[in-house]
Amino acid sequence: MGNRKNSGRLFCPGSKLPNIFKPPPQHHVRAAAHSPQDVWSWVVLANLYIREKRDKETGEKFVRKALEIAPNDAWALNSLATLTYERGEFDAAVDLYEKAIVSNPDFANSYYGKAVVFNKSGQTEKALESLDRLFSRAKSQDVRSKPVYEVARRLFAKLQGELAARNESEAFKLVENFRAGLETLSGYPVRVTEGEFKDKTSATIQMAWKHNRDHHLIKFRTGLPADLRTHQLAHELSHLQLEAEARQAGKNRFFTTTHQSEQTALQRIEGDIRKLERKGYPAAVSKDLALALIRGLAGFLFNCPLDMVIETRLRDKIPALSAVQFGALRMGALEALESQRNPEILEVTPKLILRAGAALNGAYALFLDNFFQGATEYALAYRQAESFATSQRLFQHWQTRGSQLGPGDEYALVDEFADMVGVRGWYEWKLDPGAHTVAPSATKEGTTNPDLLRRKNMPAVYFCLDAIKRFDTMTAEQVREIAMEIGLAGREGLDYASPDQKYTLKSLPDEKFSGLHLMCLMFAGFKRIAPEHDLQMDLNEPFLTALEMFQKGETGAEG
Repeated sequence: MGNRKNSGRLFCPGSKLPNIFKPPPQHHVRAAAHSPQDVWSWVVLANLYIREKRDKETGEKFVRKALEIAPNDAWALNSLATLTYERGEFDAAVDLYEKAIVSNPDFANSYYGKAVVFNKSGQTEKALESLDRLFSRAKSQDVRSKPVYEVARRLFAKLQGELAARNESEAFKLVENFRAGLETLSGYPVRVTEGEFKDKTSATIQMAWKHNRDHHLIKFRTGLPADLRTHQLAHELSHLQLEAEARQAGKNRFFTTTHQSEQTALQRIEGDIRKLERKGYPAAVSKDLALALIRGLAGFLFNCPLDMVIETRLRDKIPALSAVQFGALRMGALEALESQRNPEILEVTPKLILRAGAALNGAYALFLDNFFQGATEYALAYRQAESFATSQRLFQHWQTRGSQLGPGDEYALVDEFADMVGVRGWYEWKLDPGAHTVAPSATKEGTTNPDLLRRKNMPAVYFCLDAIKRFDTMTAEQVREIAMEIGLAGREGLDYASPDQKYTLKSLPDEKFSGLHLMCLMFAGFKRIAPEHDLQMDLNEPFLTALEMFQKGETGAEG
C-alpha cells in the first residue's frame, strides 16, 4: 500500500487539495492500473476526480473500487460519506462516517464530517457531541490534520453561540435561583447595576461586608450582551459563594494592596521606572503608571486561581450555562491575548510584571484548553514566551490542588501562585472581622406601597409565576415589548390595590389584567431583559418564590 503521509489530503466537506499534493490524474490512473490492489491509489484518484475534474460520479466509482478491496478503509469510507452527504442523504452519510471512525478512532476528518451533517440537519447537540469526540479522542497525526481542527474549532464556537441563545431562558432561571440561594447564605440581597470600566473588565462584585453596605453590588460593563451577562452574573455570584462559605468556616480573608506592599513592589521594579523617566516620562507619571500596573497584576494574581475554581464549579453545578460559559471565556481569552501583544503596553510595562502576567495568562490558557478538552488552543500563543515553563508549573499545581480545596483554601492557592511567579509580598491579607457597620441608605421612593404589596404577597406570587411561564417560550425581544408597554402605561399610574381586570395590552391582545398582574409582568420581564435595573418594586420575594415553584413544576391559579 502507498505511503499515505506523502499523498493527497482527504476529501472532506469544504476541503481542497494543496498544490503540492496534485500529481496529474494520469499518473494515478497508471498507478492504479499497475497496482490494482493498492487501495490508496484508488482513494487519491477519486479525490482528484472529485475536486479537480468536478466529476463526482467517476470519483465515487473509484471510492467504491477502493472499498471493494478494503471495506473498512477509513479514508475511503470518509470520502464516500462526504459524497453521500452532498447528495442530501444525511442518515446514510452519518452511518458511513461512524464506520470510518470505528475503523480508525484517531481519524479527525470523520468526526468533523459527522458534525457537519448534524449541523446541516439542525441537530446542534449531536454536532457538538461529535466535535467533542474529535477533540478528546482523535489525534493530529500530521500537518494534513491541522486544517480539519481549525474548521472544527470554528464550527464548535458557532454551535456554542447557537446553543447559548437557545438556552437563554433556562440559564436565566437557574442563575436567578443561584442568586436567591446566595442571598440566603450570605444574609444580604444582591443588587445589579452597570457602568464603565477603565479596562476591559466585564463585571465586578462588591461584597456588603467589605463596603459597609446592606447589600452586595454587581456591576456590569455597559453594553455587555445579555447572554454574557448571564454568565458574568453567575461568575460574580460564585465569588460571593466562595467568601460566604469561607466566612461560615471562619477562614475568610480580604485581599488588598497597601502602601507597604506597594513600596515592596516598587523597589523590585525601580530600574524599569528609571528607564521610563529616561524615555521622557515625568517621575510622578512613571510612579503612578508603575503603581497602576502593580495593582493590576495583584488583582489578576488573586483572580486567576479563583476563576479556575469558579468556572469548574459552574460547569459542574449549572451545566445549562456551558454554552454561554464557552462564549464568555473565549471573549476573555482573546482580550487577554490582545493586551499581551499590545506594543504600547509592552513598552511601558516592567519586565517582572510582564513575565508574571504572561505566566498567569499562559496558565489560564492551559486551564481553558484542558477545560474545553481540546476545543480551544489558547495556550499556543504563549508557548514561545520565556514564561511558559512557569505557566506549565502553575497549571500543574492547579491540577494537583484544585480538587482538594475546602472553604477558604483558595487563598492559600493565591499565595502559592504568587511564590511561583515571584511577587509574594506585593499584597496583604486582612482578617474578616465577621461583622460590619451598615451605612444608612436613603429611603426609596417608588410607585409601589410596600405594606400593601406584602398583604398581597400570594397573589403577587401567582402573577409572577404566570409571567415566568409566559416568558419561558418567548424571545427576549417579545419580553421587552411587553415590559416596555407596561412601563409606558404605568406612567399614568396603575391601580394595584384593586383586583379588577381593567387593563389591556396591545402586545397581549384578548386578555385583561389587574394592576398588580401588570406590575408582576413588568417586574419579571425586566428580570429577564435588564436585571441591572432597579424598578423600586417590592416584588423580589414573590418573584423568587414563583421561580422556585416553576423550577419544581408547581402550578398556581391566577388571581
